[in-house]
Amino acid sequence: MTGCRSSQFSRIHPDDSMPVKVAVKYCGGCNPEYDRIALVEEIKEKLEGRAVFVSPGSGDADLILAVEGCKTACADLSPFEGLPVRVITCREDAHRFIREIRNKSSRSWGGREGCFHPKGEDSHAKE
Repeated sequence: MTGCRSSQFSRIHPDDSMPVKVAVKYCGGCNPEYDRIALVEEIKEKLEGRAVFVSPGSGDADLILAVEGCKTACADLSPFEGLPVRVITCREDAHRFIREIRNKSSRSWGGREGCFHPKGEDSHAKE
């Protein structure tokens, strides 16, 4: 899909034997370019046994998966300050996230800064 915000993903889980606890934060859905809910269901299927999905308000998440309907990526992520954030704006981002979790091996979760290009630096890269 053209117009997809290119995301940079780093390997993230501190213990390969433990599933990653992922909290999903959706945008408001004002201009979705894909079916966000169906994509999250696909992610859950593909990461079964490797990721556990928890409520964003549970305080139990290892990382936040911000599922944005378009490249504007306008969801307010300030309530998750201090947690690593991965941003999905298209199917390609979702596939990178799935690979990241499947290939987890690092002890460093990384922060929001290394997860995607800040607004205004979209590369519109195709995978």
